[in-house]
Amino acid sequence: MGMGMGGGLVTAMDLTSLQHLHIHLDLCQPPPELTVSLEASKAMSWVPHGSSNSGFIQTSHHGQSQTVPAVAVQRGRLWCMWTDLDGNVWYAVTEAEGSFSPRVAFPERGLPVMANLNGHLHAVIVLQSGDMAHYLFDDEEELAWACLGPLSMSGAAVTHSSPCLVAFHNKLFLAFLKGTVLYYAVWTNSTAHPTSASNPAGTWSEPVRVTENSQAFDGIPALFVINGVLHLLCGAASAEHEILCYSYNYINSTWQQTSDVSEGRAARGVSATSYGDNAYLGFIAPSPDNQTSQAVSIASFTKSQWQPHESIDNQTASDPPQIAILNGRIHCIFNDTTTSKNLRWYSRPILAYSLSSWMSALPASTLVSRLTIPGTHDSCARSNIPFVRTQYLSITQQLALGIRFLDLRLRRRNDGQLFCYHGGVPLGMPRRLSFASVMDEVWNFLRGPEGTLPATETVLISINNDDNSASQRENPETFYRAVEDAIASTPPYPDGTHRWFTEPVTPRLGEARGRALLLRRYQGDPVVAPAARQGLDLSAWVDDSPEFTIVTPTGVRVHLQDKWKFAERIALKELVAAKSGFVKRLMACAAGEGILAGREEGGSGGEDRDTVYRDEDWYINFCSAVGDPVERGEIAEAKWIAVGAHSNWVGKWVNGMNRITREFLREQLNEEGEGEGDEWRKCRLGIVNLDYPELPEDNDLVACLIETNFSM
Repeated sequence: MGMGMGGGLVTAMDLTSLQHLHIHLDLCQPPPELTVSLEASKAMSWVPHGSSNSGFIQTSHHGQSQTVPAVAVQRGRLWCMWTDLDGNVWYAVTEAEGSFSPRVAFPERGLPVMANLNGHLHAVIVLQSGDMAHYLFDDEEELAWACLGPLSMSGAAVTHSSPCLVAFHNKLFLAFLKGTVLYYAVWTNSTAHPTSASNPAGTWSEPVRVTENSQAFDGIPALFVINGVLHLLCGAASAEHEILCYSYNYINSTWQQTSDVSEGRAARGVSATSYGDNAYLGFIAPSPDNQTSQAVSIASFTKSQWQPHESIDNQTASDPPQIAILNGRIHCIFNDTTTSKNLRWYSRPILAYSLSSWMSALPASTLVSRLTIPGTHDSCARSNIPFVRTQYLSITQQLALGIRFLDLRLRRRNDGQLFCYHGGVPLGMPRRLSFASVMDEVWNFLRGPEGTLPATETVLISINNDDNSASQRENPETFYRAVEDAIASTPPYPDGTHRWFTEPVTPRLGEARGRALLLRRYQGDPVVAPAARQGLDLSAWVDDSPEFTIVTPTGVRVHLQDKWKFAERIALKELVAAKSGFVKRLMACAAGEGILAGREEGGSGGEDRDTVYRDEDWYINFCSAVGDPVERGEIAEAKWIAVGAHSNWVGKWVNGMNRITREFLREQLNEEGEGEGDEWRKCRLGIVNLDYPELPEDNDLVACLIETNFSM
């Protein structure tokens, strides 16, 4: 999330002429089938949060801020950091119920900015001397901030105004003013050694001028990323106070001015963030007399142009607001114009539906197999071991993001209880993560803690036996009965509705709402007839295959892509290209764009190939992959395949699967509705499983997948 902080000038902008913001598709706009009614319009309005929905993020005087706060999103939570009236720095983070936690003291005094770099939260503090210090939050061991040192040993990184900080291509970019000269610096760490507080391997470049001409700047800069391009805005030190716009050439490490904007009203600062094809600016519009009481406003770049400014509930602010996007909502935090300068918190949706209840807009008669469903691979693998970890978000956070397919790997203990594993490694250490606790999160999401909320969603639960030992293969009934017992011991909802759907058939959405739908990858109990076993039978799964089809004993066809292991010596770019080719092929089949020529396993044998596109067929597609050990490939860790990394072999940036899949959808789901794109908008893409679905931070891949359901 890019951000800028207070005290400068910004112009109310009409940036339609910016060549680098020519956008051909806005997948975050309401799908055609969603009518924007009066109720929907009200739902898109700004609402206050915090204590008693008053908009205050802290009670009493604990939320007073002498200047603009710093705001960031990290691992499914909203963070806020601020400097109180006495110069002390505090921070707070949103809790499960949607309010901020009590404030916690930060170990430094000064002016803070924050950014999330691929799941790691960084802060830069401007000290009273003007020097800047770099901090990293250790959320793996100490739950504390670790100082990584000063930004510049030469003393060149000095500022006396607020900078801005953003993550881009696995690096941190910092922009700041030194007098009237605009500088930037870059922090780089090695992808071969992921940064944590216990291994803070990274260095800051020496600050470099953004432009070598005599242009003077004023106020504060703002950084944001849109469509894979880094942008920088800053006000000119001129009577017109125009905003100068730059885009970053990553190959040449240079900034090019793309346009200057001289029209509009001046304000005192700007912050920026983006979500897919859309960008958002937060600023305070000046009062007619240009005094301090100024309206908090948001400008949205959608449909390829800046929209009219929005007032945030007629609120005013002392300093520019800070904005961030979390789970399809834009959040705005600012200090008010009272003498206390209390921090206020507002938000509104940026989608025409809620990511937490998107299935509610779909007909109950829809076959679940007919949907596009975003999911996660190894959903519980939040281990601190890099080669085990595939996710940062908890199950609750994944569901809030819009995920509806969970991939669980379980092992049975001697007492019959089931626990989560990944490749023999227990998850949730030092306390082991139980299957029961995972399902408690699912039940709470589906119908609330009391089990009485209206049922709108379903969650698909894929279960596999992580124990592939000979004893398990010879006695499959042991694990089968353990899962069967766990399901049988699950009490119904208060209204008598069963929580699980375990029939080995394809349900309609109305049958599955409020329930967990079992997909069984583990072997069945031999004494139970194949067609009578619990769950949709996927036990004929072919490991590490780019294309195969299972026909279940009940005649359900399931087409899958799960090529995950690249054991040959291969560059990251080639690995991602190969994997994305497999993903795109199955998406095309799910959309009815081709014939699935894969081998079939199960029911009818492996020779008969299905060439008929059918709604009741399932498509399960995995975007995840790993290289075999590092010495045989360029980068083995799943994270870099998902979010992208620098290629050590060719020295260039390589987009990861999340970015590539998002770009592929944008190409196919074009706004004009011409050619193949029009056909894709009318078809499902199946279940698409992701590693780190929330990353990169500006990526709206999950929302893009969901929206194909509303275009069918």
